[in-house]
Parts: sequence; C-alpha cells; structure tokens
Amino acid sequence: MSEPGGAADAGRPLTLRLILFEGFVAGAIGAVAVATWFLIVDTIAGRPFFTPAMLGSAVFWGNLDPSTVEITFPAVIGYTMLHVLLFVGAGAAAAAFAALVEIFPTTAFLVVFLFAVFEVGFYIIVATLAQPLLGALAWSNVAVGNCLAAFGMGFYLWRAHPRIRQQLAEHPLGESVDGAVRAPNH
Repeated sequence: MSEPGGAADAGRPLTLRLILFEGFVAGAIGAVAVATWFLIVDTIAGRPFFTPAMLGSAVFWGNLDPSTVEITFPAVIGYTMLHVLLFVGAGAAAAAFAALVEIFPTTAFLVVFLFAVFEVGFYIIVATLAQPLLGALAWSNVAVGNCLAAFGMGFYLWRAHPRIRQQLAEHPLGESVDGAVRAPNH
C-alpha cells in the first residue's frame, strides 16, 4: 500500500520524499472519493457534473447563481484540477501528521484535534463564502463527501504506517508513560 521500501518497511526513516509520496496518494484518494460521490449525487439528480461546473463557475468566473450554471468542459476540468491540487495539499499535511505521530505517538490527540478544527473551519468558510451556492450544494452531501475522503485518506495512511497501529496496541490512548491508566481528575 505504500511506496516500495516505504514506511511499511521496518527501520526505513521517514523522508520528505516519502511523506510527499504518501501525501500525493492520500490526496488523490480523497479527491477521487469526493468527486465520485458528487458524480453519483449529480447523476441521480439528472445533471451529471453539475457540482464541479457550479463550483468552477463560481471560482473562475464569479457566477454565484446556480440556476444559470452551464455544464462546460472548462468549468468542470478547471475546478477538478483545483480540487485535486487542494486535496494533494491536504494529503501532504495528513502524511506529515502521520509521520509525526509515528515518531511521537503522544501527538495523536493533537492530530485528531487539528482534524476537527480543520473540518469546522472548512464548514465556516463554505458557509461564509459560498452562501448563494448552498441551496444547490446540500450540507449533507458535503458532509458525506468529506467523510468518504477522510476515511479513504485515513485508511491509506493507517496502512502505510503500521508502526502507529503497533504503538497504539502497545500503549492505548489514555495510558500513561508507566503503563497505568488513570481516571481523569474532576
């Protein structure tokens, strides 16, 4: 599941090249998951490629009225390229965080917290900047697409970093350095 000689091979150091490779793969998985989900949603609604055409029209031509969107090759391809680029960036960040957790397992809580902050921030940005488009782009569909992407990317990185699984099995979350599980102080 990872680059030959990658993180799955014991003893190989995590290099920038490996992190970028894993980020590219994870980002591609996330981008494909979201694009496939919206292709299914749009096809069921009888207008395949409407979502990337609508978002491309908004991003590149400032068209914020979904009722006037035309499904054109430049809008669909342009937005798809931007979508993939953004997901590869998110994948690179996720791969860097996976490498950090592999080296410093106690940072797993921080990574989960930052993921939650990212998701909430994403929804706030979408609600603020894309207000006119929200009628055509249901929140539930965006949430399902994000969950599919997060699951796909996370599963790939989980498989690419078996040391994280091993460390969590040996020291479950909540376990102290000396191995004792302590109840939280209230």
